Amino acid sequence: MSTGTALDYLIPWLFRFPRFLVGRLFRRRPHRHIKGRKPGGRMPPGQWWSGDDRWYERSFPPRRHNRLTPLIDGEEAFDAMLQAIREAEHYVYIAAWALTPSFALRRRQLPPPPDELLTAVLADVSSRVTVKILAWDGATLFFQPTRRFTRRARDELLAAAPRIDCRLDGTAWPTHSHHQKATVVDGRIGFIGGLDLTTLEGDRWDTPGHPLRFGRNWHDVMLQIEGEAVADLEANFAQRWAAVTGERDLPHCDPVVEPGWRTPCQIIRTIPRWTYRFALRGDFGIADAYRDAIARARRFIYLENQYLWSPEIVDALAAALERNRDGHFRIVVVLPARADFGKYDNDKQIERLREIDGGRGQFHAFSLYSSGPATGPHGFGFVPIYVHAKIAIIDDEWYTVGSANLNRRGLATDSEINAHTIDPAGARALRLRLWAEHLRATEEELAADPVVLIDTLWRERAARVEELVRRRQGFLPALVHPYQTGRVPGVWILQELQGLAEGL
Repeated sequence: MSTGTALDYLIPWLFRFPRFLVGRLFRRRPHRHIKGRKPGGRMPPGQWWSGDDRWYERSFPPRRHNRLTPLIDGEEAFDAMLQAIREAEHYVYIAAWALTPSFALRRRQLPPPPDELLTAVLADVSSRVTVKILAWDGATLFFQPTRRFTRRARDELLAAAPRIDCRLDGTAWPTHSHHQKATVVDGRIGFIGGLDLTTLEGDRWDTPGHPLRFGRNWHDVMLQIEGEAVADLEANFAQRWAAVTGERDLPHCDPVVEPGWRTPCQIIRTIPRWTYRFALRGDFGIADAYRDAIARARRFIYLENQYLWSPEIVDALAAALERNRDGHFRIVVVLPARADFGKYDNDKQIERLREIDGGRGQFHAFSLYSSGPATGPHGFGFVPIYVHAKIAIIDDEWYTVGSANLNRRGLATDSEINAHTIDPAGARALRLRLWAEHLRATEEELAADPVVLIDTLWRERAARVEELVRRRQGFLPALVHPYQTGRVPGVWILQELQGLAEGL
């Protein structure tokens, strides 16, 4: 795999240098809490969860009685969210990074019916229940969404649905953001993950097959939560809402808990220091949960993320490789082939982990590709799928889904929200669904040990996809492609020009 040349990085960075410069000028140093904390905190005694240091000992405690339903890709996630919002009887709370008012939540027919656009859905539901939306106020320079975008989106929403209470949260530090993506309906159901209700920088609605389309394909994951943990998801919204608006008396319903719901779940966050009065010292539960879970890994670590910049996380992965040198241990990382404003940093960390692996075959990095008929001499097009999911699965025991990227912003200086659980059946089921999609594999093919599958099915199908993309011939048998450092297949200069135009 190519390591790239200086020119491969120079041209893209010239287009994004203004953003880089502003980020460096205003960058806040990573918190000592994240940099210096040792895995395994002090567990409070006498709790049902006291014996497992993967739970986070502060902020919201683990809740014992929940039902968790992973929703893979936009079609499934937005369909579930649309149904829940339409069935609201008391209130809908939405925390967002960005919103596109005309976003179509369902695409079963084209063009989508007007009543399935976000504005129409919220206008209808707000005529009978309380609807409150808290979105980031936007960036002042070079970054997306701009304040012009966020304020125009708010005004468009309010013009179409004047009963909505939509506020913009401007408390983030310069060059950082409020990045949480969470929805709560009636205290009975919540959604948390990587998907925003927007088409900004990419249309989030996509199907599991990721057929070639206008604009880039988008892979993401949400988690539907029912049970006790929904109250904590709602409490996070209420805390932020009160900090921004001063309003504390929000409608509230206790969560519904069925006797058969026995999946533990904990809501964990990144809240930067000195941002909100309710957490002046910050809240870094996502970083702690990742590091503690990685420290206990013995069979495999599976990560999907937009970024792998965090030296703390990479250090933890490196330690896991050193700790498990017996050969029966694997790390698989799935990243976008070319991350927005971050491929160079991803490449550095991937190269470091490959070097530590030293050819043992314990560390593997992949990206995802879509293909389909296209114009041109070859008759096929091959385009990277943008990996925006923020999930981890370890040893088919522990998993997390949320909004946090594995960079210092996601773990220290942007507001983020994740859920995590220790649930062997749920972790394995989520892994099998993701691997079935990426490998285009059957249930029978995925019945083997995960380490065996990584060494055979993952590597074989990725090699075949790499060959077809290089030759530009034929339909791809899977989505997986070996992660390439440096220049990657695809129209990269055009993407930089498009990104620059979007930021103006």
